[in-house]
Amino acid sequence: MSAENTSLSQQAEPATMEEIRPDVIRGISLHRADEHTHQRIGFALDDAVTSAGKDGVASTVDAVFTAAMGAEIGQVFETAFTSFLSGVDVPPGGGETFSTTQIRSVLTNAINGISDAQYQALSEANGGELRSWELSNMIKTSAHELNLALSNLAGPEGAVYRFFNSESGSHFYTTSVEERDDIVANLPHLLLEGPVFITEGLGTALHRFYNTLTDAHFFTTAEEEKAYVEASFPQFAYEGVAMYVYTDATGSSDQGVFRLYNEQTGKHLFTASQAEADNVQNVLGWKLESSNAFYVEIA
Repeated sequence: MSAENTSLSQQAEPATMEEIRPDVIRGISLHRADEHTHQRIGFALDDAVTSAGKDGVASTVDAVFTAAMGAEIGQVFETAFTSFLSGVDVPPGGGETFSTTQIRSVLTNAINGISDAQYQALSEANGGELRSWELSNMIKTSAHELNLALSNLAGPEGAVYRFFNSESGSHFYTTSVEERDDIVANLPHLLLEGPVFITEGLGTALHRFYNTLTDAHFFTTAEEEKAYVEASFPQFAYEGVAMYVYTDATGSSDQGVFRLYNEQTGKHLFTASQAEADNVQNVLGWKLESSNAFYVEIA
């Protein structure tokens, strides 16, 4: 065989993951836009861990990378993020976000975890040899999708977060991310159930009271009811306006919030879920006080 044919034969051999790995790692951080994506993932990851827990984040990472690169490589990226988060407190860093360096390190660890067999299978699924820059671009596209998915997991702008008090059986609601994180960090008996609906910061004030006898909160938009509670029930401490909501539907996406009352415990539940409202009435015996106490968007 001539030297020319030998050279052509060598060029025809498919690349291995080990050969292209350094270029793939360099390729995910070549441009300023890549750094911006890593920064946005850091922001979103902080809130997502607090809102959905480490398992929720892991499932989201797996789903995003599996959709683009197959189940085996999706699992590799999930493992990299799970390993990184294993030593993280919730909320992470006392509310600080993760750095771009940390996110880049997690992605690098994932790339280092991709086996040659997984790379060859991905190449085959994409019509043949997958060059280093093509694999880098696939990972960068998935990283962008991960940022969006984590942002949705954390809760959209105006999200109302609901907690369940495991000691009193009551529920607590807040739109404040700072209050949410403080509760998660310091009050373990308050269990975060996630964002349950969305408010726009406009409309009618929703007043918040704290019942010092039952360790429960009460909410109302009615000024008359607010005045009545303040005048008649000294155990209810007024805590101010919790959020702003609408007393009438303003669009097709608006949903009336059900207000339910437990006659045995004296506690209220607010939910935008018809299924949950039906369940607490039919199974738990709560009384429906209103099917449109106020209006919100579904989270």
